[in-house]
Amino acid sequence: MTRVLPHPREAGQLQRLRTLRVERARERCGQAHADVERAAQAVRERQRRIERHQQEIEALSRAIVHQLAPRLPRWAGVAGAQKDHLAERLEREEYALVNDEHDLEQAQERLQQARAELTRALAREDAVRGLVHDSRRAHRQAREQRAERELEDQGGGPARSAR
Repeated sequence: MTRVLPHPREAGQLQRLRTLRVERARERCGQAHADVERAAQAVRERQRRIERHQQEIEALSRAIVHQLAPRLPRWAGVAGAQKDHLAERLEREEYALVNDEHDLEQAQERLQQARAELTRALAREDAVRGLVHDSRRAHRQAREQRAERELEDQGGGPARSAR
């Protein structure tokens, strides 16, 4: 089976197009990677805030038991309100952490998709590179064959002298 090869110039243009697509796919990978890093940083920051709120609640609980115990009847309402406030902030941060983790998972999925797209673009570019090589070789062979036929047609070819 013979396949029809494009002209080397057309194959070269196709290769440039594939190269541009690879560059764009690499840029998308870089952007997706940066998005993953930002999302991961947001998760880490949210976890630090949660730890800080947990420490504040523990510190308030220790203070109620130790330092505020003698004055607890007077400050019980304030201490209880503060503890409720801290617990509410902790709950909001934990809820936000779930959202941040979801955002991170989505960013990771987009990165995987971008990497898969890059892999496909690289494979296509490689295939076109082979096509360019084959096209140039076939074009060169066709030129050489034409030149040989022209020499034979001019009468100086080895085929006529053999007769």
